Amino acid sequence: MSEVSFVKPTLARYRALFFGNRMSVSRLLRDERIMRCGLSGRVLDFGGGARVQYASDVQRQRWAAPGQTLEYCSANIDPAAQSTYLLRIGEPLPLDSASCDVVVSLSTLEHVYELEGTLAEIGRVLKSGGRLVFSVPFMFRVHGHPDDYRRGTPSFWRRKLGEAGFENVVVEALAWGPFSTGQEVSGLPGPFKAIRRHAGLLLDILWGACRYRGRIEVAGRQDDPFLAAPLGYFIEARKASAMASAEV
Repeated sequence: MSEVSFVKPTLARYRALFFGNRMSVSRLLRDERIMRCGLSGRVLDFGGGARVQYASDVQRQRWAAPGQTLEYCSANIDPAAQSTYLLRIGEPLPLDSASCDVVVSLSTLEHVYELEGTLAEIGRVLKSGGRLVFSVPFMFRVHGHPDDYRRGTPSFWRRKLGEAGFENVVVEALAWGPFSTGQEVSGLPGPFKAIRRHAGLLLDILWGACRYRGRIEVAGRQDDPFLAAPLGYFIEARKASAMASAEV
C-alpha cells in the first residue's frame, strides 16, 4: 500500500495562504508546494505558458532554489496559454532528448488520455536523474480543458511512473483538512460563502492540532482515514539511470 505524506494546517500557513486570496484551496496548496521544490536548470512546464494562472511566480523565479535561476520553457495544446511550444495531440515533444533538468506539470495530466505515451516523452526529454514534478486532482469535480479522464490514487501513479522508467517516487496529499475538502468538493453553495469558507479552514486547523499534536508533517498509507480523501496529490520522481541507458 502506497505511503503518502501530509503537512498539517497551521495558523501561520492560514495567514500566508488565505488572507485576501479567493483562489481555490487546492490551487493555493499546489502553488505553495511547488515553491518548496527548489528547482534548478532547464525547466519544461508541460501544460504551462505565459498566460497561465501561476505565470507571475515563474517570472519572479519563485520556483527556483536559493541562488539559482531557472531556464524556463513551456508546452501546451492551447494557443491562449502562449506557451513556448504549441503541441498537437499525439505528436512528440519538440525538444531534444535529455535536454531538460526538470519537467513540471501542474493540474494537467488528468486531461491526458494517452498517459503512457506522454510519460515516455517526458522521460525522453529529461536528463538522466532529472526530476518530474507534477500535481493532479483527486477529490475534485469533473472539469474540461479540453477533457477530463482520471483521478489516480498514489498506487496508480507509482505503478505508472515505475512502468515509464521513473524511480524514487514521493507522494504528498494536497489537503488542508476534512472541512475544507467537503466545501471545495460541494462548491460551497448558499449565502455567506466567504465566512463559511474561512470557518471551515479554521476548523481544520483545530482538527489538525488535536489529531497531530506536536507534529507538522505526518505520513501513512493512502487509505488511512486522514489521507484517503485529499483534494489532490503532489508527486515527485526521478528519471532512472536504466531508462537513460536504454535510450543510448
